[in-house]
Amino acid sequence: MREGVDVVGHALRMRLGLGSAGRSGRLLAASAPFAAVAIGATALGWARLMGHAVLTDDSLVFPLLAATQLVTMLGAFLALAGRWGVGSWIALAGIVAEIAVGMVRTGAGLIWFGAFFSAPLLALTLVTVLCPPDLRPAPRIRTRTGVVAVMAWTVVVAGALVVVPLPGPLSGLRFAVPVAGGLLLAGRQAFVRLRSAPAVLLAGLPFLYFGVVPGGLAVSWLAGLLGLLLVAAVVVSVRRRRGGRDPLAGG
Repeated sequence: MREGVDVVGHALRMRLGLGSAGRSGRLLAASAPFAAVAIGATALGWARLMGHAVLTDDSLVFPLLAATQLVTMLGAFLALAGRWGVGSWIALAGIVAEIAVGMVRTGAGLIWFGAFFSAPLLALTLVTVLCPPDLRPAPRIRTRTGVVAVMAWTVVVAGALVVVPLPGPLSGLRFAVPVAGGLLLAGRQAFVRLRSAPAVLLAGLPFLYFGVVPGGLAVSWLAGLLGLLLVAAVVVSVRRRRGGRDPLAGG
């Protein structure tokens, strides 16, 4: 089954021109680890919100939605921990299951949820699935002890921030802590691949988009991070032009 999935994935990548030899494939590979981080942090935030909704709704919709988000978060974690192929497909399965559960219950709330959350997150998950196998991010932390330590730190700190009431601007820490844990797993090599302005923007914009999740980043945070992202894109573009070499070319 795994070999069949690999064959289908390879054929799809070739059909879309996303092979490792092409510019698009390399751009996809550069943004893939950051996509996985954004997926995990966002899924954790929405799982927390669905958990709160369970207290006010006695239907099975919100528990199932929370479960699908936890599955998605697990897939993102496995991908960043070194099991990229398995993890990316698990994350995709979690998002597809979330969409299927959401279709059970109609209403303006779920229409908004699907249009502004599920569909973009599905697209982001496809980035991790379609990443060329020979360009998949290598795990930064290679020992099981190190991976467990990062996971434990993220869970403990994120859990404490849920229990402790935070003032408005600091509420963004609930989103920032899982992002920090994911970036620790991604490591420095993920940033090394960001050698063009499009790569920087594709890597950073998902964090700003999904940072607007309720209980996520405040507007002041988003404005500041957007400014930093644009500055980083300009700096990388200037360095690229001075270098005189296409950073997404082969070789």
